[in-house]
Amino acid sequence: MKRIRSILLALTSLVAMAKAAAAVEISVLYPQPYLYQAPIEEIVKAFAEKHPDIQVKLLAPTKSYEEAASAVLRSAVTGAMPDVAFNGTNLMHLFVDRKLGVSLEPFVRTEKDWDKQGYVPGMVSTGVVGGQLYGLPFALSTPIMYVNVDLLKRAGGNPDALPQTWPATLGLAQKMTNKEAGIDGSYMLWTTTGNYLWQELLFTHGGEMLSGDGKSVGFNTPAGLKTFEILNDLVTRGGMENLTDEQATQAFIAGRIGLYFASSARVNSLTKQIGSRFELRTAPFPSPQPDSKVVSGGANMMIFAKDAEKQRAAWEFIKFAGGPVGQTVMVRHIGYIPSNQIAIDTAEMLGNFYRDNPNMRTAITQLPRATRWLGFPGPNSLKAIQVIYDGMESVVAGRAAPKEALERTVTLVQAQLPK
Repeated sequence: MKRIRSILLALTSLVAMAKAAAAVEISVLYPQPYLYQAPIEEIVKAFAEKHPDIQVKLLAPTKSYEEAASAVLRSAVTGAMPDVAFNGTNLMHLFVDRKLGVSLEPFVRTEKDWDKQGYVPGMVSTGVVGGQLYGLPFALSTPIMYVNVDLLKRAGGNPDALPQTWPATLGLAQKMTNKEAGIDGSYMLWTTTGNYLWQELLFTHGGEMLSGDGKSVGFNTPAGLKTFEILNDLVTRGGMENLTDEQATQAFIAGRIGLYFASSARVNSLTKQIGSRFELRTAPFPSPQPDSKVVSGGANMMIFAKDAEKQRAAWEFIKFAGGPVGQTVMVRHIGYIPSNQIAIDTAEMLGNFYRDNPNMRTAITQLPRATRWLGFPGPNSLKAIQVIYDGMESVVAGRAAPKEALERTVTLVQAQLPK
């Protein structure tokens, strides 16, 4: 009997080894582990249960979308690109222009029930470059305002009538500021990847990043100047300090910042970390007009695998991550907007979740006004992004007036655009 049992165990082990050997392995790169690590690891685990024939190997994550893009471009030179990468929607053109990304059009055509799988068309359109689909949305967001209701009430504010315009918002932030008590009235995460919050300021004021032909800077305008003026006002009127992302976030969690402007991706994380320290509410991002544009961006999943078998396996993985199960996992971990309608409409997935979590609904209310998160054209896109970071930092640090910062930024970005 013992011998039979040993033989059976050996056979079982051999079968398992054979299955593992036959499995297709795909490598996956993603950025911002503080946001994405937990949901992606859970999605990979759920995917493995449904697709035991596909093994997903997660590569060491990068700090930002820009670093992920640089990693993909470097690996293209060495011939070791990831099979799948989560890229910022504003940077997809970098890979399409170099013919590195794989078009998803052939895979979509093989899906007989594509229109019944729940992928929201408007969000899927964020993956279109040059008229072809190159990425499926994983996590999209809109900028919102986070409010420390306790500090708001101390300053005489009404949590049920939160400010909607910048003059009203700055006035409230000024009242909330109490430097002697270590309280800053506001902070905007201007360092957010891809100039995300800067684009929000620009687009809500009716500005453009580029001229119509894409060859010239488009923000050398009053709207462009407004982006730097608001940053300056946040410092001079709203009490904003020149802090890093981590410093500002921890200060807000500790109850030392009144109004905190950031991506809706942080709702769940902030809610958990704040706990019972103070009452947290979210509100739409301040805008001059109720119908002004709101930038929406985040991560799209792109395929870089060259082998046909790996491409098919990669397609199954990104479909799953963008499908009802993957999107439910993603939203429950972070505050991004789901891109799958089945997940949104199904009570036990996200339907009841949104009903019970009003702070999560704020970003969705801004979707009718959403516009795309953009990147600069040409090979120097990442350099142009850094130029804008430098311009913003010069204002926040008090080294340059808004007009001076705008003029310098316009000149330096223009130098990075294709001739």
